[in-house]
Amino acid sequence: MPVSITPLGHDLYLVDGHMHGEPERLACYVFDTPERVVVECGPSSSLGSLLDALDELGIDDVATLAVTHIHLDHAGGAGHFAARYPGARVAVHPAGARHLAEPSRLWASASRVWGEEHMASLWGPMEPIDPERLLVVDEGDRIPLGGGRSIEVMATPGHARHHVVYLDDTTGGAFVGDAVGIAFPHGHMVQPVTPPPDFDPVLVTRQLRRLAERDPGFLGFAHYGPEPAVQESLAQAEERLWAWVEWVEAAAAGGGDLTAAMRAWVLDGYRAEGHAPEVIEQYDRATFWPMQAAGIARWLDRRDA
Repeated sequence: MPVSITPLGHDLYLVDGHMHGEPERLACYVFDTPERVVVECGPSSSLGSLLDALDELGIDDVATLAVTHIHLDHAGGAGHFAARYPGARVAVHPAGARHLAEPSRLWASASRVWGEEHMASLWGPMEPIDPERLLVVDEGDRIPLGGGRSIEVMATPGHARHHVVYLDDTTGGAFVGDAVGIAFPHGHMVQPVTPPPDFDPVLVTRQLRRLAERDPGFLGFAHYGPEPAVQESLAQAEERLWAWVEWVEAAAAGGGDLTAAMRAWVLDGYRAEGHAPEVIEQYDRATFWPMQAAGIARWLDRRDA
């Protein structure tokens, strides 16, 4: 895939990670500062796109790889990245650190969602990271960028208990991983991401409101790219999130294939809202559908237990 690098100002670059061999599926954010920091690396299956971009930028050393959480589409290639840049630390929430040091349980959990037969083609293998190279970060910590500049860590459980957001005062960027949802290009409509086992809409809502209070200059979506309409996006994310929860609660009572039914309901709703066909098509062919209803249904079961 061709290298795609977009300057965002103040030594910050957006790199297209070309996840699954497609453009605008994974955004990696690169701080080419005195202490270089990369936010998100994606799975090992597409890591080459990020590495080629770093080469083109003339970056031959990285101080920190900062992952928002340990799901494979964000951190699956972290071990390979660490091998490529032996001086790099890997910043991760405490709840995710042990899984990057020993990824077998993480791999097994993902396999139950995607199917073992699809794991290699979707995500590629994982490599363990020496625990001494893990930078365990939590609420209020800062990762230095050099020159007196740093990014702040905000703990944001809800999508996953090991999720964090990184905030940069200089650019105003909030690099949100999946804490807000996904917003593919050609419209940047926000859609929730609701995977098992940790998804909790109450916690997600709390993080959306905390982000709204911080009022960053833009939301740096991992899927995909910067969105300057911060308050509108956060409000849309919360509204759609609870509409999904209500739908799954009602649909589950009737039985049947929740995944297929939810996909049809969501896409029909997008058509009714008047979104362009190319926007709907991007969501339609995405890989996340098997986990969406499952994560909500699991939360409903916990709530009602």
